[in-house]
Amino acid sequence: MDSKKSSVTEKKEEVKKIAKIKTVKEKKVYFLSVKIRDKILLAKHLSVMLEAGIPLREALETLHEQTDSKSLKYILGIAVKDLSGGQVLAFSLNKFQKIFDPFFVNLVKVGETSGTLQSTLKYLAAQLEKTQDLQGKVRNALLYPAIVFCGALGVGIYLGFFMLPQLLPLFSSMDLKLPFTTRMLLAGANGFSTYWPFILAFLIVISVVFVFLFRIEKIKIIVHGFFIRLPILGRLFREIQVMQFSRVFGILLLSGIKIVPALKITADSLTNLVYKREINRIADLIERGEAVGGQLCKLKLLFTKTSANMVVIGERTGRLSESLTALADFSDREIDTMTRNLSTMIEPFVLMLVGIMVGFVALSVITPIYQLTQSFSG
Repeated sequence: MDSKKSSVTEKKEEVKKIAKIKTVKEKKVYFLSVKIRDKILLAKHLSVMLEAGIPLREALETLHEQTDSKSLKYILGIAVKDLSGGQVLAFSLNKFQKIFDPFFVNLVKVGETSGTLQSTLKYLAAQLEKTQDLQGKVRNALLYPAIVFCGALGVGIYLGFFMLPQLLPLFSSMDLKLPFTTRMLLAGANGFSTYWPFILAFLIVISVVFVFLFRIEKIKIIVHGFFIRLPILGRLFREIQVMQFSRVFGILLLSGIKIVPALKITADSLTNLVYKREINRIADLIERGEAVGGQLCKLKLLFTKTSANMVVIGERTGRLSESLTALADFSDREIDTMTRNLSTMIEPFVLMLVGIMVGFVALSVITPIYQLTQSFSG
């Protein structure tokens, strides 16, 4: 009798949980954004719970209650509801393609199909941590040049737009002939103070136009092509794409996904549209009997000779997934070296630009002051 009451109580609690999750689902969420850190924790915690023998739906319910991210709470609520209706986790995640890319969704799908979801999630967490680490390295490498440039820009704006106009009446009273650089700076300051509403409106219009233009795929491809051709940063951008390609492609092959679908999923996971387009094209050629390595060798800008040859050797030896993993590790080390040296490589260009900018402003301010002191001494 007691066991029956206990069973009824448990069922009531379960119904309450599902009802609560359904209430979350009814809320309209217009902007979903999940930080990479939250995705890492989701994969880690879910993996640990599954390893402990907790059923998937119960684990998702627990994470739904514990997470502080409103977007992730909403997504987990949908996932629990779908699981209650007989769907799989990959089906739910696929509804949020801006949050979970095809690589994430397909690996979860493979894990659910093969019964290895726990180990798959652990592997996904490790890959996401590598991505987060890479983002941190690039951000830290660019932080110092950005701070120096912004500091110099702030000093220039203060001298040109605030200090110099205050000295102008003094210069005029002494009938000084202002140098060309000073007249240019004053004209810019006066023009901005007079027409700033129009300038602001113009900048807003330009920003909106750029946003709409970047939604056009052909223009995005041109911009992405420009990025990978940049003198210093271009090599870093290319190496990041090669690392992502080889890492994702290798993992998908190890998971048992066929080569053509694996290539297409890999293409979808890449952030650069030039690489995305070329990998999709290679996937179509593979269906006609071409080799991956042979096609990569033709893309001399996108893949170095070393990278392409590692794929060729992997295909010849029947160890393509192992070769791709080795290539990903090699690219990872190259990226680590480049990001550590990035500040050193960019520093001369930043200092030169800052020097020109500060020199121009300083010349514009100091020259008339020097002329003024000369007139007093005369």
